[in-house]
Amino acid sequence: MSEIIYKQAPVNLEPSDNDGYLIGYANMYNVKDLQGDISAPNSFIKTVTERRAKIKIYRNHDPNQFVGVPVELKADDPKGLHLTAKMLLDTQLGRDTYAESKFLVENGFESGFSIGGWVMKRDKENKSIVTEYKLSEISVLTMEQANMQSMVSMVKSFQENKELKEEEFWNAIVKAYDYNFSDDILKSLETFLTLKEKPSIDTSNVEPSNIIKNIYSQFIKQ
Repeated sequence: MSEIIYKQAPVNLEPSDNDGYLIGYANMYNVKDLQGDISAPNSFIKTVTERRAKIKIYRNHDPNQFVGVPVELKADDPKGLHLTAKMLLDTQLGRDTYAESKFLVENGFESGFSIGGWVMKRDKENKSIVTEYKLSEISVLTMEQANMQSMVSMVKSFQENKELKEEEFWNAIVKAYDYNFSDDILKSLETFLTLKEKPSIDTSNVEPSNIIKNIYSQFIKQ
């Protein structure tokens, strides 16, 4: 079997009215993706029918970070592979992943689903059209890796580049600090916020949390 591929849906997920559920499209039909592929309608029918009970929800395609299960997976939706994911709120990782995704979407940032699996069949006349997938997993994407990993370098990049929206960035960080995150994430946010006034303090032993990296990355690419 060929190497596993990952494809991100070009739409944001949506928090459900029911606490702990995320809803959205894991893949869109008839839309060319970043690899130049187009998913044909019904290209997930076979794999969902055969492998539904085996498909899990991971965080950022990491099989060591199991965060939920698909309670609804509709391959016959006319727009794409529609997913309702139940997050594991009885684990800290599940709670944090749900809270991060919900915070990002509610505050105008990107967070969506992405599939991991294999292309099994393509259209005979147009090889860019995928007619059948085999799903391995579906992931919640909560983090876009930033080039600069340290807290200090993130702050300096905003201070040195006046084109970046520094005030809006810090407002987003403050909103995150007031959100319902775990103690570890709140500690990271609190340390990061001190750098606004005291950029010289030593933060070398504190890793910026994923929510900080994600907010930073999305401001950098604006």
